[in-house]
Parts: sequence; C-alpha cells; structure tokens
Amino acid sequence: MDHRPALPLPPADDASHVPGMLLLRTDHDDEAWDDVLSRMGELPGLVAPAPGQQAPAVSEAPVPRRLVVVDDPAWRGATPEEVGGALGRDGVWVPDVVLLANDRTTANAGPRPLLAFRGTGGDAFRITPRQAALTYLVMHCQDLDTVLDDFEEWAPAEPEWETEEDETVEDWESGLPDPVGAHLESLEIPPRYEPPARPLPPLTHANDGLLVRTDFTDEAAWTALLNTVYRPGPGYGNPIDDFGDYIGVVDDPVFEGATPEQLMSLVRADPEDSDEDVADALLVADRAAMSDPEHRLLVVPLEEHVGRTFRLVPEKAGLMLVNLAIANQDVEDYMDTEEKARMHGWW
Repeated sequence: MDHRPALPLPPADDASHVPGMLLLRTDHDDEAWDDVLSRMGELPGLVAPAPGQQAPAVSEAPVPRRLVVVDDPAWRGATPEEVGGALGRDGVWVPDVVLLANDRTTANAGPRPLLAFRGTGGDAFRITPRQAALTYLVMHCQDLDTVLDDFEEWAPAEPEWETEEDETVEDWESGLPDPVGAHLESLEIPPRYEPPARPLPPLTHANDGLLVRTDFTDEAAWTALLNTVYRPGPGYGNPIDDFGDYIGVVDDPVFEGATPEQLMSLVRADPEDSDEDVADALLVADRAAMSDPEHRLLVVPLEEHVGRTFRLVPEKAGLMLVNLAIANQDVEDYMDTEEKARMHGWW
C-alpha cells in the first residue's frame, strides 16, 4: 500500500511527556492477534481507537501512562520503516516504544515475539507480549534508555528475513536470539495484569524501598515478620546498621489481595521530593509469606530483571534494598541457585 492513514495518536502532552507504547497490528491472522492481546492483559491506560479516530488524551490516574492499540486494516503489511516514518508529527504524542505484531508473531506461537523499536529511533529488537506488558507497567520509574539498550543487545531483530539455500523458515527462526521475556511465556502461571476490583492508591516512599502487606489473615505472623525485618538477629550485621529502618511499610487493607502486577503499576516517586528515585524492587508480604514458617517475602524487581519474582527471607530485606539503592549489588545476588538457573535458562 503506497499510502496509509495517520496513526491515531493523541495530542502531545502539554506539561510533561506521558510514557507509553504503541501496539500496531500489521499481520492478518486474527488468532495470533487475539493471543497477543490476551497475554498482555487489561493494562492501565490502554486505549484502542477505531479506524479513523484519534486516541483520546490520557485520563488522570495514579500513574499517567498510555498504551495505544491500533487494529486497522489500512496498516496490514506495514514495515517498521513505514511505521517509524509515520511518527514524530508536530503536536502529536510520540510513544517510547513501538510494538509490531507481524508475520513472525503469527509464525511463532510459543513466545509470540513482537518486533519492537523506540519511537524516537534505534535498533529493532524482539520482545514477548508479557515482557512488553511488564516493562510498560514500570517504564515510568525505570532508566528506560538503559533498559532499551539492554533489550537491543539481548534480542536484536534481523533487518531482513533471508534464508540460505535448503534452510527452512524454522531453521532461520531457531538461529535468532530468544526474544526478551521468552522465559515468561513458558511459566506454569505466567504473569498477567488484571485491573483491581477497586481503585488502588499510588505507592510512594521516601526510603530505599517498600514492603507492602497484601494478606491480613494473621496479625501474629505479620508482627513476627516485621520484627524480623527490623531486628534481623545474629549473622545479619550490627543491629545499629541492619538497614530495616530504610524500608517503608504499607499496612493498609485497601491492598488486600493485590497482585504483584497491580503493585508494580502503582509505584512512583514521591511527588513532593523530585530528587527521590523509585526503589529497585518491591517487597510483598502476601499469603505465601504469612503462612511460610520463615515468612519469606516476595521480591518484585522494578528496574532490572522485571518479571523475575523470587522469595527472600525477611532478615535480608533491609540489606538488599540498601545495596540495590547504592548500586553495590544486583537482585540476582539475592536469588538462590535454582532461581538463577531458571533465569539464565540453564535447565
């Protein structure tokens, strides 16, 4: 097609840029498209304008963001160059990341790789729908350029699809690096954002991290957990500098039953302290933590390894968050051997 309509993007933001993504369907397969949408979930800030209509400006929300989903037959068969060339019009919002559901998304039903690139230009990479969704939830509190640099390095997309003589499509596909987030698509219970049953307030903090309680069935277990966080005991450093006081605690029944994905979407810096960074990870006292004799907390990374949750004994909570805050360690340093093996695809 020689001429395509303008992408239905909202007006540019007057005050500050609202982070977000554009998801565009360029292939004809309905089943693959529906599968992509299902895996991404009902993300906050999602708008899907009808063909010929412009996406509305983002509405007020705890964390402003937008995901513009375009399913317009006029864009079938579009190339990344065509899509990139349609961005950057004066007075129009530019997405941070563009996602294309193309013929390779249809052909590879396992990870359903999306072709992705920055709205401002850059190298293309391949990413799964679930990884794209989780990145979207926290892109407002990440060093996004660094994250996208890593994605471009880990899963570069071939600029052209070429095969050697006697090489099948499957052979060529198997030679490409796995798309970013391939491990998420193979989990027994893969992550998926679903809207909370009731509106939840944002999670802000002035310390190095947050511990959010989502289970309220056992007060004794909660008290024991907090005591361990604040007074780790022998083997975890001097009680004077055990770092428990650096953790902000959220003990509010409004968060009862909240999922990790919902909590990820609510974390933001304190608006009254523009110099305050968002923590590198969120700690969750969920039902499993309360019932576990060791009260192992769920760790939800927000910066590196987004989507890789793991368990951590509360004795190490303060130590981990402080070391992450000063970039002395990585969340991987606190994973056990089995968790690291899964992350690196060793087995």
